[in-house]
Amino acid sequence: MAAAIEAVGEYGFAGATIARIAEGAGVAHGTFYTYFESRQALLDQLLPDISVELLNHIREKVLEAPDDPIARERARIEGFFEFLRDTPHLFTMLHEGEFHTRAGFHRHVEMQTESYLRAMRYEARQGNLRVEDPEELQVVCRMLMASRDYISNHYCMRDGKVVAPPPHVVDSYMNFAVAGLFKPPGERA
Repeated sequence: MAAAIEAVGEYGFAGATIARIAEGAGVAHGTFYTYFESRQALLDQLLPDISVELLNHIREKVLEAPDDPIARERARIEGFFEFLRDTPHLFTMLHEGEFHTRAGFHRHVEMQTESYLRAMRYEARQGNLRVEDPEELQVVCRMLMASRDYISNHYCMRDGKVVAPPPHVVDSYMNFAVAGLFKPPGERA
């Protein structure tokens, strides 16, 4: 899996051939088929696997955050950008995955959405959110996730390297999220 992630990161999905993956893993070309039915089967598994790592990373950041809904949301966005910076191949995987591994990309998006939605449902049950309608909350979660994608695309790629966004980017995201989503402290349950 690590060799496949490396190959996709360096050559893109189209250039991540079985030969390159096998060479990166230090195994014979034919050995690849001992573990995977096809190249596509491997590629479809990459994003969901790395998605679990991303979710675990964000969960750790949230658990380290102060017990405050806004601090938890800041931990989520900062954790996302930190993981993206530390796992630069994810950037390529996210931006090419939708076209080269639709099944894997779909599973990744659904895993991320469900996790974020669980977190926001928790905040809603605690009385921390302005949005209470479950259907509206789903839309809001997807909007915030989409904004992370666009923000990362614009601010996190510099000279071919994935970098952390400038601090004002996270602050701007938080200002928007807090104003639109979170109740002020005096209005929380």
